[in-house]
Amino acid sequence: LPIPCTEKLLSFRRSIDMDPNNRLNDLIVITGRLAELLQRENEALRLRRTKDVHSLLDEKATLSRVYETRYKGIAEDPEIIAEADIDVRERLLAMGNEVKILMDENASLLETAISANRRVVELIAEAVQDQQPSAGVYGSHGATSRAGSNAAARRVSFTVDQNL
Repeated sequence: LPIPCTEKLLSFRRSIDMDPNNRLNDLIVITGRLAELLQRENEALRLRRTKDVHSLLDEKATLSRVYETRYKGIAEDPEIIAEADIDVRERLLAMGNEVKILMDENASLLETAISANRRVVELIAEAVQDQQPSAGVYGSHGATSRAGSNAAARRVSFTVDQNL
């Protein structure tokens, strides 16, 4: 059965929502989930499991938005932190430091993966270009040439999906 919504119940609910410890604990839980997700993504990046990385993107985007919203709410009202219990503040600080380390590692691993993928694409493009037949161009002696200034330009057109 639904609980009747009374003014007293609403007031109680607001006091729970506004309690500094509850707000920081909420951020601690979200930060913990983000840390766990970053650990999984970093492991997938280390093992070059791009399908696993892709499968985490939506959850990562959602958690990041929720984290940012909660963080902004607390950052806009520094009294929340000042009024919270010291152990809650310390847990939040420790969790924030852990996520910072994981985010730095994640950025580095993503940069490495993107650079490696870009280099592979460049190598493939070069190999395809080298294998393209060329009719050559007639030179001054009536013969065709595939090298030097008389060679026909060999161009290969392709597009690259730069998403990791």
